[in-house]
Amino acid sequence: MAQDENKSALRKRRKKRTKQSGVKWGRLIFVILLLIAVVGGVVYGVSQAVSYVQTSLSSSSTSADTSATMSDENQPRTTVPTVSVEQQAVDKPIYVLVVGKDTNNPAQSDSLFLMAINEEQKTMDIIGIPSNSKIESRNQKSVDMLNTMYSQGGIELTKAVVEDIFRISIPYYIVVDEAAFKKTNDVYGNRDMYVEQNMSHVDSATGKEDISLRRGFQTLNSENALGYLRYSDDNNDTFTRVQRQERFLKLLLDQSLSSFTVTNSYHIWRVWDEYESNISTYDAISLMMKIGRMAQENIHFYILPGEKESIDGKIYWNINPTESQRLVGIMMGDLPADDANGNLTKTPTVSEPTTSTVKSEDSKSEERTTSTSTPKEPGETESDTTSNTPSKSNSTKE
Repeated sequence: MAQDENKSALRKRRKKRTKQSGVKWGRLIFVILLLIAVVGGVVYGVSQAVSYVQTSLSSSSTSADTSATMSDENQPRTTVPTVSVEQQAVDKPIYVLVVGKDTNNPAQSDSLFLMAINEEQKTMDIIGIPSNSKIESRNQKSVDMLNTMYSQGGIELTKAVVEDIFRISIPYYIVVDEAAFKKTNDVYGNRDMYVEQNMSHVDSATGKEDISLRRGFQTLNSENALGYLRYSDDNNDTFTRVQRQERFLKLLLDQSLSSFTVTNSYHIWRVWDEYESNISTYDAISLMMKIGRMAQENIHFYILPGEKESIDGKIYWNINPTESQRLVGIMMGDLPADDANGNLTKTPTVSEPTTSTVKSEDSKSEERTTSTSTPKEPGETESDTTSNTPSKSNSTKE
């Protein structure tokens, strides 16, 4: 009897252990399945987020991948394919031509800048090109202004002519119209600037004043900032206009590079589809991040060397080809950036300050004038290029 009871108790303990063991395995399997579900959900969510960002960048990187968008003037934007941005060699920086065009029909290039970005040497050079630069025909029997190249052949002809000036290949370009500029200014915010002189311009077609700025510190909204950049003095001095444009560009660049990386990338993503460019949004953000890692002293501004020349009553900027090649040497890293400074009295290349040789319209004699893109503060002596009285011009803006 006792033996039967012992056997019965042993069987019960075995069943109990078997039942307990089954419960533990069930819990373990449940936990494993739960972990798989959670991890899978997280991975799926991350992949969806990455896919969304990539799709957004891809869709905004080039208008070639989407239908043509419309500007504020209800004009269709040009669709262009993008080109991969990469530096081919240490002495071959990434050349980008930046063109600001007006609203004329056909449009002309108001402002032109050649950017040389050297990722390897961590330098960037920006050359302002006067829009009235003299361009001779192949047979040298006629001349045109550089700004007319855009109306004749768009960005491709403009780029080809600038390539001839510097004897380099320029793979990349950015075209900014007035609507794109205003959108950029709205995204980055209005500029607090010191306006060097009174500026006034009357549109010859409408008779209305479309530029009205007073000398002094002020906050420039998009409309006033555009007027500041487009204003030319009474003698259509595009040289001083390039100085103002470089000054504004430097302020915008400083603000952009001082922004938090994510914020800056978001700003570029918002405005890039407003531009006509063969650079994708992704590459633009990547370039901006690399520029942001450059030392401030390695970012230089220049103006294309040359002198004023009057032909048939029109003022041209006669380019100095020898000194233009000196700039190419600086951009390639073959010459130090201060090489232009060392030849300042001889070579009008540096915009802060810049010395230019001006040919008098009547005597054709050379008269040296000095102008600086750094404005005089209240109480300081006025430079030769600024005036205390309003300078009103009835000529059409270039």
